[in-house]
Amino acid sequence: MIEIRPATLEDCLFVARCIGMALHIELPEERLPGVASICAREDVLYSYRHALIAWEDNKPMGLCLAYDGNNYHEIRQRTFALFAALDDEPDDDMDLEHAEDETLAGEYYIDSLAVLPEYRRRGIARQLMQAQIERGRQQGFTHFTLLVDPVNPNAQGLYSQLGFQYESDCYAFGQKFWKWGMNL
Repeated sequence: MIEIRPATLEDCLFVARCIGMALHIELPEERLPGVASICAREDVLYSYRHALIAWEDNKPMGLCLAYDGNNYHEIRQRTFALFAALDDEPDDDMDLEHAEDETLAGEYYIDSLAVLPEYRRRGIARQLMQAQIERGRQQGFTHFTLLVDPVNPNAQGLYSQLGFQYESDCYAFGQKFWKWGMNL
């Protein structure tokens, strides 16, 4: 039986691992504690407090991280400054000043979704998304957004089945994404 529950401080290593997966960043094991220390904070995008985790048989299987789009720009700056401080070789391609904001005030933004490879194709991503949407609805949100990679048809299929639709193009981190939204 799959259980979806809020992440705790004890889950920060798993949150860090999943954030790396969702962002397509290869995080070596030795870097995970530093990233986990950022996830342990409450004032960053990738805080454990924004995450829901899928569990089965006492094993974490996946994560969905979402938050209020209010103050996104300021919080993004803080988050990525912390990541840059961890990095021996900063990413010169990370131009945050010219990157569009992915979300806005009034939106509940689904930032990251990751399921460990051995648990994929079991509906876990759908369950995590539905739980995160319900969490946002309980907080009073009616507009939900996310970014979709234009070359990821599996993600597009899941998001459209959940009711998300194309809203606009969004250029973030040197790449074009589609911003999709849903109103409840």
